Amino acid sequence: MINGFKVIDADAHMQEPLDVWDKYVEPEFYDRRPIIKEHRYRLMFDYEDSELYPAQPEGKDQMGRLRPTEILERQPIKYGEAYEEWWSPESRLRDMERYGWDRMVCIPGTGAQPLKLEGKDPALMWALTRAYHNWSHDFCAADPDKLKMVATVPPYDMENTLIEFRRAVEELGAVTVMMPKPKDGVFWHHDEFTPFWELAVELDVPISFHGVQSGSPHTGMRYHGVPGTLIALEHAIGFPFENMISLGHLIYTGVLERYPMLRVSMLEGNAGWVPFWLGRLNDHAEGRQAVFVAPSENPMTMPPSEYFKRQVFVACDGDEFGLPGVVSLVGADNLLWNTDYPHPDAPDPDRALPDFLNQPIPEESKRKILWDNPARLYGERVAA
Repeated sequence: MINGFKVIDADAHMQEPLDVWDKYVEPEFYDRRPIIKEHRYRLMFDYEDSELYPAQPEGKDQMGRLRPTEILERQPIKYGEAYEEWWSPESRLRDMERYGWDRMVCIPGTGAQPLKLEGKDPALMWALTRAYHNWSHDFCAADPDKLKMVATVPPYDMENTLIEFRRAVEELGAVTVMMPKPKDGVFWHHDEFTPFWELAVELDVPISFHGVQSGSPHTGMRYHGVPGTLIALEHAIGFPFENMISLGHLIYTGVLERYPMLRVSMLEGNAGWVPFWLGRLNDHAEGRQAVFVAPSENPMTMPPSEYFKRQVFVACDGDEFGLPGVVSLVGADNLLWNTDYPHPDAPDPDRALPDFLNQPIPEESKRKILWDNPARLYGERVAA
């Protein structure tokens, strides 16, 4: 708590240790686990050549990207004790106490990257997913009232997705499930995803969109691997553009219409795009540009902005330039606050909350964004 405000960090990150796969992968898959060869500032991992990570050209990581390191060099100074302790649960809890963060929703970090691999042996990928969830549960068990686990499922078969979805929520205590990218040729509104949405509603658990792609290619792919400042442009495009596409997809295909009790969050992409995007979606659904939608093919029974107000939450940064405009145009009822801790491009932890509290928005809006809204999104799993 700070200045009388209770605080939920709706989107922080884990930072996985070097031995997460060594300790948690089931014996049957142990020899096929990802083996970390080296790391850069305890954040970016390079892996031994394997079936998961074929060799890459010199100077690139296993995702084929160039390796900028300058942004990582400040990590030891920025995070201090937490960095030295490799962001242990104990160091995280000390930082939460120090900076006034009451609860933290812990999104998977860079060490979970193997779970995003496509085209691999599904049996191995599900073994890695189970291992990751077991580690995440143990991490958050250091203080389950303050540290909240997040489940992530790889883009493979729906049968195992539902099994692990339910296990992570019911047995391990996950408070939200990350939206998986659909396989090529499949979209989130197709029948294949019907049981996924139904399970989210049944378990009353929100679905998190953390820059996930609704399809291929990624919007920043034209700059993939290009050196210089275009690396920054690729990053600037990534999460907000993909979140915008995801939101539009859920609305325009009728997913939110079919599941009015479903709650979703759009994370780590700022909130400044919300007024523009809702206005444009409205215009294309019922305004002067609605000529693009045949009435017989329109699954919506109300304007897109109404689905947003009913079911969608968007995370803002505390130092976000456009936040007062968002609150003025759209209101504060659907906004969340996040730290992005402990990433190198996150706000300095000692500034994340003060910068938000210094925003020229009403005190009641701050209260909603810091606690009331994430409490509605995550429910008693986080706010009780």
